Amino acid sequence: MKINNKYQIPNYTLNLNVLEAFDFQGEPILLLEQDKIGNFFISYLLDSDSEIETRSYIQVSTDKLTTILENKINIQEAFENPENEIIYIIQFNLAFGNILNTFLIPSDEVIKDFIPNNYDFKFEYNYNEISINPTQLLNYSERKNKLVFDFYLQSQNLISSIKPYALYKVFTPIIEIIKNLLEFDNRTADRYLSFSNLRHSSLGITIELNYSNDLFLEKETDALNKIIKLFTADSQEEFSNLIFSTKNNKYIKDYSTILKSIIENNAILSTAYAHPNNKEVKSAIIDVEHAKKVKLIINESLDIIEDIEVIEGIFREINIDAKEPSFKIYIDNEDVSLRGKFDPSVLEKLKSDYLNIGKERYKFILKTIYHPETSVKSEEIKRYLIEYEKLS
Repeated sequence: MKINNKYQIPNYTLNLNVLEAFDFQGEPILLLEQDKIGNFFISYLLDSDSEIETRSYIQVSTDKLTTILENKINIQEAFENPENEIIYIIQFNLAFGNILNTFLIPSDEVIKDFIPNNYDFKFEYNYNEISINPTQLLNYSERKNKLVFDFYLQSQNLISSIKPYALYKVFTPIIEIIKNLLEFDNRTADRYLSFSNLRHSSLGITIELNYSNDLFLEKETDALNKIIKLFTADSQEEFSNLIFSTKNNKYIKDYSTILKSIIENNAILSTAYAHPNNKEVKSAIIDVEHAKKVKLIINESLDIIEDIEVIEGIFREINIDAKEPSFKIYIDNEDVSLRGKFDPSVLEKLKSDYLNIGKERYKFILKTIYHPETSVKSEEIKRYLIEYEKLS
């Protein structure tokens, strides 16, 4: 195959590894490949003889790759409209496997029918195929010199778009579990957490942790080890040992929310963390079967979960004349409102204070009581305000 030399790039290579051979007919026709930093490429065999193999490559995002695997566009359309508007042509020496020539061609200068119209390959798409790559995650952790936690939620109802439950009932509870085990709140979250590598068509996010600022990352390592133990635990004994090793069990409520969402949406949650110092990757996968088993254990073994929280915000509503005096407070740094009852111990103070609803900020101490869902009763959360203090 003759290619104009003006497109040739001397001493250039993509350094790719083959992930999957989609079409192999005595020689690799259509491949999925990946570079060292995790970018995906689809390659197609253009020409080969006894000495030289010529392949074309396009880089594809996870979204584009999913679209191709779902057969929403064919290979011809993918190569005619590459996302970075470039097609790579690489010629290999078949005897030694080394690269002979590399060409970068703008997509608008590629001849029509670059890939023959009669090449009609259909993918057998499985949404479980693209998940967490341990090697890629460890490489990323080493480059950032941070401990990173990655999760990937997969469900048929997430293929076309990200649904609210994926964010509010899986991603947010995971963040709450991390915050609980590392003992920080939203006021300092920006200092310790950052997010990257967002994958859409299903939902994947890499969470970068930088809490202790020490060389050994001991506290982060301990917290993420406990998260992996939590996500892999499937017996009452394992849960008891884990709860005994933590200061409180508030994270069980967040974990129950994740499990319920997995069950209701027939989803699979893949998680892993990578440590840049000891080169270790630990992972856990929660499918519907595991989620049902674990939720039953939690419901049977934990009758009530209690937690004391200190938060800051403003009063939105106060109903002191009700049979059970109630409140509504707004937490501005989380953009969320909470309702609950006043503890009897605070009622006299409440009656004598002149509270400015909706303007003045307060520090609230709340007692939260969580009743897990059972076969005869839905989950229940009760909040009691046991103290408040005006902030200056």
